[in-house]
Amino acid sequence: MSPPPTTWPPVEGESFAGQVTVTGRRFANDESGFAVLDGQWDGERIVLVGPLVHLEPGEQATVAGAWVVDPRYGPQVRVREAHPLVPTDDDSVLAYLRRVRHVGPRRADALMQAHGGEVLDAIDREPHEAFVRAGLTTRKAREAAESWDALRATRGLHLLLAPHGLAHLAGRIHQHYGDSAYRVVRERPYDLTSVFGVGFVTADAIARGLGAPLDSPGRTRAAILHALTEAERDGSTCQPTAALLLRARELLSAAAPPPAEVLSELEQRGDVELDHDDDAVWVYRAETAKLERELAERVAELLDAAPSSKLEAPDEPPDAGAEGVELTDEQWAGVRGAFVQRLSVVTGGPGTGKTASIRMIGQIARDQKAHVMLVAPTGRAALRMTEATGLSATTVHSALAWIPGEGPVHDDDNPLRTDLVIVDETSMANLELLVTLLRAIGGQTHVVLVGDADQLAPVGAGKPFAELVASGRVPTARLQHIFRQAAGSMIVQGAHAIRVGDAPSFVRAEGMRHDLFFIARPDPVAAREEIVSLVSERLPKHYGVDPNSDIQVFAPVYRGDLGIDALNRSLRAALNADGPEVGNGRLRIGDKLMLVGRNLHDLGVMNGSLLRLLEEVAPKERTSEADEEDGSRPRSDGSADGGLLVGVDGGGVVKIPAAEAGQLQLAYACSVHRGQGIELPIAIVVAHPAAGGRFLRREMLYTAITRSTVATVVVGTPEMVARAARTTDAGRRHSRLARRLDVSG
Repeated sequence: MSPPPTTWPPVEGESFAGQVTVTGRRFANDESGFAVLDGQWDGERIVLVGPLVHLEPGEQATVAGAWVVDPRYGPQVRVREAHPLVPTDDDSVLAYLRRVRHVGPRRADALMQAHGGEVLDAIDREPHEAFVRAGLTTRKAREAAESWDALRATRGLHLLLAPHGLAHLAGRIHQHYGDSAYRVVRERPYDLTSVFGVGFVTADAIARGLGAPLDSPGRTRAAILHALTEAERDGSTCQPTAALLLRARELLSAAAPPPAEVLSELEQRGDVELDHDDDAVWVYRAETAKLERELAERVAELLDAAPSSKLEAPDEPPDAGAEGVELTDEQWAGVRGAFVQRLSVVTGGPGTGKTASIRMIGQIARDQKAHVMLVAPTGRAALRMTEATGLSATTVHSALAWIPGEGPVHDDDNPLRTDLVIVDETSMANLELLVTLLRAIGGQTHVVLVGDADQLAPVGAGKPFAELVASGRVPTARLQHIFRQAAGSMIVQGAHAIRVGDAPSFVRAEGMRHDLFFIARPDPVAAREEIVSLVSERLPKHYGVDPNSDIQVFAPVYRGDLGIDALNRSLRAALNADGPEVGNGRLRIGDKLMLVGRNLHDLGVMNGSLLRLLEEVAPKERTSEADEEDGSRPRSDGSADGGLLVGVDGGGVVKIPAAEAGQLQLAYACSVHRGQGIELPIAIVVAHPAAGGRFLRREMLYTAITRSTVATVVVGTPEMVARAARTTDAGRRHSRLARRLDVSG
């Protein structure tokens, strides 16, 4: 145990370990597990912050953590672990009993009188009977027993997870499994790999701590399923058998890969699906295989369907003077294709006229008195679509009328009531999103998918847009002509150079708009300092932009001197050093954030969405009338109330539930994958050997430099830029959609 600090306040970062008596609660969130508690330690009054929701006033606990000195609240212990001691004195036991629903001071005394020092064990053996004997009615005794089980389960879960740094997941795991959560984690720890946020390595550490053998069949199955999940996060929908088993061997730290027979066992259990062809066996998670198969079937149905009688294919382009635009032959093929086929594609790089094509398709359809719906994967893309075309656009999720907790209103049984759906930025749509949209397409509705097939593949499993283009099965207009206005942009010219494997030119030619810059900084620390200076001072001053909302930094990797984590720390220190801390101090009011690894469909906040932290919302305290009658204390019910208010990129404010707060990351800098849906005035791109040089490839560089509308600044080394431009990302994602389209056709 740590002795009392020799100086007060304690030194920032000094370790803490001691036995603490909890004297009060300042804040507690049952979903996130975070709490702020008052305590007594060695005669000193202290404040504890961290995963402490399982502790109550009057309890004693062994606490480990470190001292922090908050500028507003003074010295605190930021807790890493807190293990409650079994209540031994009568006051502590009574305080614990009063936490149970319908058990106030009188009933707690009755339980103590009946069972004495064995009261906790007695209730554990027969909770319902114990509460009936204490005077509760049958109904209230049943509810008290349920409350007791939940209390014990939640506490046990916290104690099981806290040593692994997972106490913050207790609420989500409890919600997933109910009051059996503690038992499930103890008996089947590898099941945790199916709970969002818990990977194989962590689940394995818990299992090994509980004595699970290295050769456990459950361990092998979990490693394979986790390897498939990781592959999906990297963009693949499936994996070849040999590669999958090798990855499982790495996770298991085994001498040899698992036998292929285990895949057949997993298929029989319904966990995976095996797809055989002439020279390989491909392994899918069962849900992903179903989605990929469904997409191929829906595409085939649209391709085979007759066009709608409400849409008439125009014979020739409208007069340029009447519409204010003259279309190229490529554009006209895409425009006419929207009316000839139920499903068509328009693809092209920056400056090739995709927006003009959308505008013309919409105008012709409206002239025919047809109803047109414009959608995009993100709010910012929808806003940009509206501004560029003059036609109202919305997000895919808004168009589908997603209802919290239920899903989309529009689906096979209730399709969208429109004649034509135009989807912009379709390259950002992963497998799940595109399938969900096509489910809502009615029997007469036409669909036009618009995007850039050369952009980085979307976040999540699959790259359906690029595969539909490459398949040759879907009528596709490929736009290649760069229009004069766009041709004057160094960004546009640079992007098209990268497409063919050449490094972009950073030298401004006569008549070119100087919107692409390069700053050479071979030293990684100097490069990071340069980026901070650009974001916080020079670019805002030069362009009159906001450093938070108008500038985005993109980097290939998270670690290192020029990694996303280091950049975020430095940028926050420059832009939001004094923001009030929330939760465990990881986030601050005013922070620029991004939701990662998770789609909150109910809120319309998707993986990669940019957010601004506005306010922390504490859960309300509620007291039932029955509890007041029994004299028990108010009990927090924050399941619907606690969370974080965030401003959404593109407009609006939503509340992120406390249980999802762990999925929010700082986003002053982000990966190109996460930020591919972003389009802001200024983009800063890190192209440096110290920033995961081998990960920066052609598609990533191409996507990153085109994220800006005003200027892009590349910071790094010229050698890294050239290497990235000539190194393609092709083949790193596995998918069988093209083959399924051939079969469906």
